[in-house]
Amino acid sequence: MLRYIVPVFLLLISSCGSVTLNTEARLKLFTVGELLKNCPSLLGKEVVVEGTYRGWNCPSACRNPGVTRSDVCLVDSTGCIYLSGTGGLDPLTGRGKRVKVVGVVSERNGICYLKPERVDELR
Repeated sequence: MLRYIVPVFLLLISSCGSVTLNTEARLKLFTVGELLKNCPSLLGKEVVVEGTYRGWNCPSACRNPGVTRSDVCLVDSTGCIYLSGTGGLDPLTGRGKRVKVVGVVSERNGICYLKPERVDELR
């Protein structure tokens, strides 16, 4: 009898458990270049991008959409994109940190940018 109860008990325990995946598990990791190239098809979509947080020290080639005065930029080997707001990092002391940004793709004045929902420092 016990040999039948144990498997049934284990089956019940394993089927009752729930696994919550964070939202990033279903989001594709993009490069900055891919975001800029495919901006029209990504508008309003949540994406993940990794790069170096530059704060207000943005390369001259980075196009600023002028959303807020606190706009900052993120760069990777494929390009530069602005974030509307700081994403919680200090624009001065956070410069140079490797980060992962979860944000929504937006466009203003023909310039693609991200509205950051979460910015995590990578180690």
